Amino acid sequence: MARELPVSILIVNPNSSKSMTEGLQPILADLMHPQLVLQYLTGPEQSPPSVNDFTTSVISAAHTFPSLLPLLVPETPGAPDAYLVACFSDHPLVGMLREHTHKPVIGIFEASVTHALALGQPFGIVTTGKYWERALTDGVQRMFGSGNIGGAFVGVESTGMTALELHEKQAEVVAAGISAAASRMVGRGARTIIMGCAGMSGMERAVQEGCVPERGLWHLHSDMSANGFRLSCQTSTRGS
Repeated sequence: MARELPVSILIVNPNSSKSMTEGLQPILADLMHPQLVLQYLTGPEQSPPSVNDFTTSVISAAHTFPSLLPLLVPETPGAPDAYLVACFSDHPLVGMLREHTHKPVIGIFEASVTHALALGQPFGIVTTGKYWERALTDGVQRMFGSGNIGGAFVGVESTGMTALELHEKQAEVVAAGISAAASRMVGRGARTIIMGCAGMSGMERAVQEGCVPERGLWHLHSDMSANGFRLSCQTSTRGS
């Protein structure tokens, strides 16, 4: 019997900040096994360094998509089996890729919300700028139609910083902002907190500190949900 080839997933960071792409790798390395290969792609220099609103979402998708087009041609050697868009938003690049391939495509926003809902506890999102409070709330409602998911979604709290500022500001300032947002989210009844930005990689402790003295509370980094995506790819990409 021929040896089965490993599943390959392309992790796409649509902004131009390589530091954010590099920050994803230690987290996703925990998911590795012999039948999985992870590849990474960062948006080109023309892409914004941080996706902060609807405009930068569209610009980042427009600049990143051309670099992906050659991989979407059927039978392209070395093309990935699946795509994970590593921007925590209802990012247009997800739909653009789905329009051009039958292979699995998902964004970390969709993956994280689905995962959090499956945990069966009220969940909320800690994000970056104020813009995302409404944008992510609307995104959750679009995912679930009317948005009525039995009170499981309690809302979004922002840190007031951009994704880029998470890496540029003093670590104590960033941690304090994340902790405060997590504390407010717990106050709203969340038992699962999604870290709603790829730039929050490695900042789990700040969320934990904001949750004290709560016990039995999950923090779910958006990129950890690639684990479930990987498992689904193993059964859905063969022969496609």
